[in-house]
Amino acid sequence: MSRLKALALATSLPLAAQTWDLRLEVPFPKGQNLPQTMISGSGELVRGDLDTGHGLIFSASHRLIRVGPILKLEWGTEFSHWRADGQLLNGTELSSTQLRQTGLGLGLNAQFWLPFTGLAGELGAIERVQHYRFEAAGVKQTETLARPWLRVGLRYRLPLPLDPYIAASYQQPITKDHPVKLQSTGELQDYLKAQGSGQEFERMWTFGLGVMF
Repeated sequence: MSRLKALALATSLPLAAQTWDLRLEVPFPKGQNLPQTMISGSGELVRGDLDTGHGLIFSASHRLIRVGPILKLEWGTEFSHWRADGQLLNGTELSSTQLRQTGLGLGLNAQFWLPFTGLAGELGAIERVQHYRFEAAGVKQTETLARPWLRVGLRYRLPLPLDPYIAASYQQPITKDHPVKLQSTGELQDYLKAQGSGQEFERMWTFGLGVMF
């Protein structure tokens, strides 16, 4: 029993000394309402991918509580920028389509470590405040979106100096909205011309690299 306690203590020492966590992730957001097929003959996607976006997420976290080698609770802040681009052909007119979400986030994250493996599961909640911008065929819409997001992730600590790790997660908003609202016949015509209503990103996978110190 004493050997097991000594081994558990030795395993927990690296985690005990780590209070900061920096991570850079590449997200693949999905879910904006921009179909890649024709709508009533009004337009056709000719280039780009309007169903899947790209961007980056940079986050910094600080430990709040650690319970042995198993559980760590931390708070953190982040900067995120997501985008999706394409081009639409309306008759003989070629127009670009852009969707942007850029902003800051504040959240809590729990890490559940499996002893002796370097593997941990993560469960977190993030409040994101983002500037939303949708533009297509000369139509622009901007909003400020404040959404709580749920994050479920997995990380693996690499056996290297400075304790780097790789991470993956699935995320989605706890609440959703449709920033573009149709309130007149003219807006409906713009909707058809622009090939979509410019909804927010609704879910995403992320893959990244971080370091604990």
